[in-house]
Amino acid sequence: MHNLLCHFDETFNKSSHVLFLDFFKKNKGISKWMIFSDYALNDKNKPNDVITFSILPYAASFTELGKLIDKLSIKDIKDLKNANPEFLSFINESEIMNISIIMDKNMKLDPFNEREALKTCYKTALNQVGYWIENEGKKENYIRLQKAYSTLLEEVSKPGANLRNIRNIEIVSNLTAYIAFQVCKSTDVKTIGWFSDRDSILNYKIAKFSRPVIFDLAHNLFHNLMSSNGSDYAENFVFGLPENTGNVWYDSFNRIPDLIAATLADYDYENNLSSHNKFIPAIENILTNRKKCLIYKIHTLTDGLQAGYLPFFRQGETC
Repeated sequence: MHNLLCHFDETFNKSSHVLFLDFFKKNKGISKWMIFSDYALNDKNKPNDVITFSILPYAASFTELGKLIDKLSIKDIKDLKNANPEFLSFINESEIMNISIIMDKNMKLDPFNEREALKTCYKTALNQVGYWIENEGKKENYIRLQKAYSTLLEEVSKPGANLRNIRNIEIVSNLTAYIAFQVCKSTDVKTIGWFSDRDSILNYKIAKFSRPVIFDLAHNLFHNLMSSNGSDYAENFVFGLPENTGNVWYDSFNRIPDLIAATLADYDYENNLSSHNKFIPAIENILTNRKKCLIYKIHTLTDGLQAGYLPFFRQGETC
């Protein structure tokens, strides 16, 4: 677990946490949950990097709900001139909790030596997996995890290695595992699934792995978090695997976090501006719905990181 997550955890468990808990109290009795995610990362033309998670209960027909969303928003927001007002109403009126994390453009996992920090992280993880194998045997998931960390250690150790994709994988896997953990702490869960947008973080060095390496990193941290909360846990953390090409079987659901992430990535906080009017309705109707849209900012400082809660307010509202 990176320092980034420690700072986020401290902020997440403050004032906004009651809004998160209230959502699950309202939906008590639902044991299956879905997390859909989308990202706006490393776009030089946007002021912010953003990761958005949309949490939905698995309480209706998955296929029928997907078809409904498809009718309300046929494409990602970048390919549309305007967002359908009915789609905005659907997001606001449905049982959906959206969590967004905004990050500085110069985000690093360690302000002093990111490469060495990653190497230490992977060596520590390999020692942990080695201990499990020694004491519990060569289970398939342990062998797969061992290969994942060995490959990542090899990659970050290469002279001149580009750390951007690995950094993104680490940030997203940490936040995904943490959000899934928080859902399991907030309500009785049997199964929670993560369905990511098809992105370079899923395809990273894919020929070297039997499945996206980010899945194993997220699952391992989820396991450690759940184990720290109690030695035995029954919650099942599963992953949606998108097709390599063509339409993704859960793509319509990801248009929810896509709209929010794109809107936040485009928004100029200092000047209160968006580059296109199509983002304004999402700001005014979705981002200001603080009961269902939690927004955080992780700042990069000279000596580390700092996290904060960043609520949006409708005109006339006060803190």
